[in-house]
Amino acid sequence: MISWVSSMPNKFSVAFSYYFKNYYRSKSFYLMLALIIIISGIMSYFSFRYQSKINTFLDRFDSTTITTSLKSRALDYIWSFVLVDIPVYAAVFFGSPSISSEIEDRTAFHIFSLPVGRMTILSAKYAAAYAATVLISLIYIILEAIITIRIYGTIDMSSYLLSLMLTLIFIASVLAFTFFISSIFNRNIYAYITVLIIYFLVFNAVDVITSLLYSTTSPFLLNNAANIIMEVFVNINLFTFSPTISLSPASASKIFLAVAVMIIYLVASLAAATVLFENKEAK
Repeated sequence: MISWVSSMPNKFSVAFSYYFKNYYRSKSFYLMLALIIIISGIMSYFSFRYQSKINTFLDRFDSTTITTSLKSRALDYIWSFVLVDIPVYAAVFFGSPSISSEIEDRTAFHIFSLPVGRMTILSAKYAAAYAATVLISLIYIILEAIITIRIYGTIDMSSYLLSLMLTLIFIASVLAFTFFISSIFNRNIYAYITVLIIYFLVFNAVDVITSLLYSTTSPFLLNNAANIIMEVFVNINLFTFSPTISLSPASASKIFLAVAVMIIYLVASLAAATVLFENKEAK
């Protein structure tokens, strides 16, 4: 019993290393890498080319004195506007086929017969997908800081680090959600499509309905919780018919609510994925 328990970390590290190599050697990883480089290049170009438009952007919400610090936070807000979708696409590439591919490619016959618990396999897959997604996202996030400092000579480091921390939590949450969806299907294409439909269509449809009826966003939706990544710079919500307007960072209560929603999705999705994966049969 003791030897079995002591061997668990080793089994996990071996499985993690194997799956992580598969991720960063895959076409999906290089496709995401190419997209991040292109998107970062476009954002960098427009940041330098149209930096004067930051004043116009801020004047839409407040005509008071616009400081350099506020400009830098506004620029980071605009960069984060794009950032909130990057982990979603990365999670779809790395998480959606995580379980369904084992059945579709018939590798489950081999994997399920190994002397490794399915929980170890699932956690190693999840950790590897998380590492790959974080690696891709960090390229964009680091460049965001470099461009902001290059243009304005300063960056609100507390807001930047808070946004980074929230991004890491969001990655964990949305990736867990894709693992849950992947555990339902036996074909990759169904998992890919379902995640995208739920996140970008279903969630947005619910949000539009609640915005029209109650003039507020739905805090329990994962896509709305992800907006906190932007709102720690300036608390401007552009996704509702009655937008919240404040050039100050989001309040602590709003941050805690968003984090709570993301953690609920994380825990619930991983728990559901674990149950489904444990009962998965190789066909």
